[in-house]
Amino acid sequence: MLGRRKEGRRADRRAFRPSLQNETLESRMLLSGSRSNLPGSVFLRNPKPGVALRYNNPEFLSAGANRFPVASYPRGNRVATQTAHGGQSVIVAAPDGSHFRITLTQFIPTAGQGQTQNSSGTTIPGNQNPIQGQIPGAGPVQPIGTVRAYAMPNGKVGLILDGTTTQSELDINPQPFPQRRGYAHSFAYGQTNQSKVLDIGQITVNSGQIGAILGYHTANLSGPLVSTGTTPVDRIAFNNLLPGASIHVGGDLNTLDVLNNVKLDGGPGVVVGRDLNLFNVGQDMTLTNGASLNVGRFLGATPQPPKGTGTGSNFLATNQALLGTGTSTSLPSLSGFVQGDLLIGPGSIFTAAAGIADSSITSILDQNSPLVSTTPSVFLVNGVTIASTATLEESIVIPGLVASPTFKGLVSGNPANFIARLGFSPVPQNSSQ
Repeated sequence: MLGRRKEGRRADRRAFRPSLQNETLESRMLLSGSRSNLPGSVFLRNPKPGVALRYNNPEFLSAGANRFPVASYPRGNRVATQTAHGGQSVIVAAPDGSHFRITLTQFIPTAGQGQTQNSSGTTIPGNQNPIQGQIPGAGPVQPIGTVRAYAMPNGKVGLILDGTTTQSELDINPQPFPQRRGYAHSFAYGQTNQSKVLDIGQITVNSGQIGAILGYHTANLSGPLVSTGTTPVDRIAFNNLLPGASIHVGGDLNTLDVLNNVKLDGGPGVVVGRDLNLFNVGQDMTLTNGASLNVGRFLGATPQPPKGTGTGSNFLATNQALLGTGTSTSLPSLSGFVQGDLLIGPGSIFTAAAGIADSSITSILDQNSPLVSTTPSVFLVNGVTIASTATLEESIVIPGLVASPTFKGLVSGNPANFIARLGFSPVPQNSSQ
């Protein structure tokens, strides 16, 4: 006997251990503690997590849980890194407590069934088209390389990719924080301040070859991304391009997706050695202090299918309301889509050396003109502002530029290839605005 029952506890061999199908379940304890009795309306009027933590409602720690050191916030301004999978992955913990798994995986091109037609007869691009005689990800399986991560100032992380090929894809994904035993009923206050977005200060591709770099919802770029090889890159996708960011690709870039804003301030900006086939920006695009968009050859040379949650070159075919009334049902493909405004500051330019390519898969019928056999892959923006003494033609240097505020009709005898739905400031010389 262990003595009086009020002074001792049941012997371990007699302890109750709940089980289900011969599997032992977690021991449950009474939930007790110093939880605040304040009415819920107090916390609803003061939604900051610090108020809830101060009054311990909900409870920060479960009753009876094994205590462990809890870091205070902020946690400093440097990331922590840990190698995983022999260097094919790296775990990164950001200063705000967000965790990420950065992994090199096998690149698989966007699946499709070739070019198809919708109910209106419009041709829609399907699977990945070859560029420079190559399809990114085609050919035999090759080693996918390794990734190294290093802490940078101000909570940024720098990445170095070694041994990558066109078969390699860099994925930046959230890493779930492991659930500790005994904390099933604890509230994770630390996660309330996590942005779940990683700030990347540098990406260097030592081999010069990569199939794709994907951080569309999970990573901001605020430093240089360099891949100088001439092999094509299928997709580069980020949450934001912040001041200080730059992208240098030596060959073709099929798709450049930015979920929110592009704010390039100083430096080279975006430099593509050959063709940039599709450029998507979810909000505004700003080029200032010499930061530019410089495409070595064509914009929109090869239509691209939608990739991930981004839009494809066939966006107009699936959103005909953007065109307004009086247009045909045969729609052009897009070479770029900036859903917000384009602002070009002093010293910055937007240039494509060979112009905006004509699309060979569509045609458009003007109300007052005959059928045009080919139409440009339109670059579509909400509005354009040139914040300097330069003219629009001096800031947007594209051979054969034909700017218009509408999709309707021809401008100066040619179909429009650069459309700003809210107009241009200043007005371009060859515009019908």
